[in-house]
Amino acid sequence: MCPIKIILADDHKLVRQGMRALLEVHPGFEVVGEANDGQEALVLMEKLCPDIAFMDVMMPNLNGIEAARIAQQRGLKTKLIFLSMHTNSTYVVRALQSGVMGYVLKDSDFSEILQAIENVLDNKRYLSAAISNEVLEILINADATKNDLLDILSTREREVLQLIAEGNTNTTIAEKLALSVRTVEAHRAHIMAKMHFNSQTDLVRYAIQQGMIAS
Repeated sequence: MCPIKIILADDHKLVRQGMRALLEVHPGFEVVGEANDGQEALVLMEKLCPDIAFMDVMMPNLNGIEAARIAQQRGLKTKLIFLSMHTNSTYVVRALQSGVMGYVLKDSDFSEILQAIENVLDNKRYLSAAISNEVLEILINADATKNDLLDILSTREREVLQLIAEGNTNTTIAEKLALSVRTVEAHRAHIMAKMHFNSQTDLVRYAIQQGMIAS
């Protein structure tokens, strides 16, 4: 029987090392790659075609939720599980809407990791018990799906939004995304206009609220 191929995406190396150690002593699992951010995770998913990717929500350059959205748009078959310290139910709902199959808290027992893997391989969702009830309430009331301003931005604009919120200059963003500075400036202007932001502070505050960057 072929092992279940897994990649780990987290900007903390110790977290990746800890997960690798726990998974690789368990029969049937093979960690085939590690990524420091969402962009690297997407590259690994396309190159290695893993069965499962464990990703953090908060990562630099491209966060986990946006990476999940892009993976879904590209039709990648890797099943995604978020491993996060964030219990904010809005993050969890956005993750599920982005195609993520599981959301496990980092302080969970390893048995929850195993249960999440079993569920998603069987095409079933898995949420840590500590957050499942609150998320269900949000989905029932549909509060998380109303007036989501992010929906009016393109995928590229979402990437630029995160990089701006992280404090990158237009030149740095252009280098990271292989764009011209003028194109980045245009994206910045479109974002500010579409979102009705009056300042950089408004933009950063919104990015924090949406779980794109840490506060």
